[in-house]
Amino acid sequence: MRLVVTAVVLIPAAVLFGESIVTWLLPLFGAVFEAIAGDFKLLRLAVDQEGADRVLRATVMWKHIVFIGGHVVYPDPRGTANASTLLAHALQGPLVALLVTCAWPLSDSPHHTSWRELGIRVLALCPMLAFLISADVPVVLAGELWQLVLEALAPGSGSPVVHWKNFLHDGGRYALGLAGAVIAIQFAKRFNA
Repeated sequence: MRLVVTAVVLIPAAVLFGESIVTWLLPLFGAVFEAIAGDFKLLRLAVDQEGADRVLRATVMWKHIVFIGGHVVYPDPRGTANASTLLAHALQGPLVALLVTCAWPLSDSPHHTSWRELGIRVLALCPMLAFLISADVPVVLAGELWQLVLEALAPGSGSPVVHWKNFLHDGGRYALGLAGAVIAIQFAKRFNA
């Protein structure tokens, strides 16, 4: 029952306010992208329309000369590339983490109230939410760009960013959200004991 109530509150809130939340997070996404994809100069990072979908789009160009698979790539101001990911991806991991954290049964300790335990859970989840948000969309955008580059210039080679992107797309964001929730729940249980 707690899961249903939590979902009835959080899912519509994510739908209604998701784009505003992602827009507010754009400076963070840009900073993380530039930190992990230092070979690219980020020209634009914005919420955009792609067919029927709302996406987060990064437009980039090469920042400096890059050597890839025996090729030399020179920056050219006329050459830009785009990568996009669904806007919904930005909130899936955090939403799973919040749902599980709030819906998980509270301990029956006679010494502490269940509201206190829930508050501790949510506070403990905050740093994990920051990690989930930072480790998802900016890395996916960088991974999409690097995958395109590697397929064209160094087929068969890999990149940690591309592997992380694939992990997230294959259910990793849900697994990370669940792991964050479990850590927050266990922390609150020990702290509230």
